[in-house]
Amino acid sequence: MFRNLIAGLLGVAGIALAAFPASAENVTLRFSSWLPANHWYVEGSILPYLKEIEEVTQGRVKVEMLPKMVGTPQTQFDVTRDGLADMSWFVAGYTPGRFRMAEMGELAFNGSGTKTGAAFNRVYNEHFAQYKEFDGVELLSIYTSSPFNVATKNREIHKIEDFKGLKLRSAAIGATEALNILGAVPILKSSTEAFEMLSTGAIDGSLMFPETVVSSNAIDLMNTYTIIPDGFFSSVQGVIINAESWARITPEDQAAIKAVSGEKFATRIGEAYERQNSLGYEGMKKANYKINELSAEETQKLKDLLKPIEEQWIVKAKEKGAADPAAALNAFRTISLGQ
Repeated sequence: MFRNLIAGLLGVAGIALAAFPASAENVTLRFSSWLPANHWYVEGSILPYLKEIEEVTQGRVKVEMLPKMVGTPQTQFDVTRDGLADMSWFVAGYTPGRFRMAEMGELAFNGSGTKTGAAFNRVYNEHFAQYKEFDGVELLSIYTSSPFNVATKNREIHKIEDFKGLKLRSAAIGATEALNILGAVPILKSSTEAFEMLSTGAIDGSLMFPETVVSSNAIDLMNTYTIIPDGFFSSVQGVIINAESWARITPEDQAAIKAVSGEKFATRIGEAYERQNSLGYEGMKKANYKINELSAEETQKLKDLLKPIEEQWIVKAKEKGAADPAAALNAFRTISLGQ
């Protein structure tokens, strides 16, 4: 009878433990970043976000920043999907044509406000998430960067014709197509590769937001910055977690993590860009940069010239399965531009 009683108690205990297998499990995730930990983007936004994940899950989920990047900036999505790291952040435009629906955020004239990234997160999830463009990972947040403008050395841009022949670093397929239309010579590279190309004179300038001119140590390599109203293009970025790693987290903790991700994280990034861009403009002014804004007349010419890129994106997004990409773009701009 005693043996039967012990066996019964052990059986009940086993059933109880089986009913709550994940609740007692602490999950530690490895995060790969292609920017160093002391970069403002990581130090001021990514690391506080990872700390917040630990706090909202009461320590059950911890995220450790790996001491060095796994893979390359261009392969962060694959690194995460394949489980070489549990989490990362990636730039969609570093693999042109792969994430067609997300390329909506790269189009010109999408806005330059701090809430543009959060608007993109909302509209992308409402219109495109169902098509599983990022299959193999859980997309925690997707957003746009601050809009890129044109930084050059000894080449001022006041008219559309001034783009002709300029060798410029690009960072997305939409920007590359735009530069081709304008007669420039686009070179698709990551921001970490721009310094070497500028220092050797391989390029005349780069598409950059103000912050990058300073943080990439390129401020002494150029002297002119041209602002394109509402942005020449933006990069689409996202924070992702491996699907199997995500499944290790309890539903309650998943919900807590999502509550601090999505639009909330996108807004945090937008505010960080605004702060850093202000410092970037200060740095350029101290370095005696010529800073000008493209006139309304030339901006309209630019919009007319680049309209086919927008139309091509709609076609390609439909080919990928999107039901109404034009409606999604209109919804995005309604929010980001306040139309």
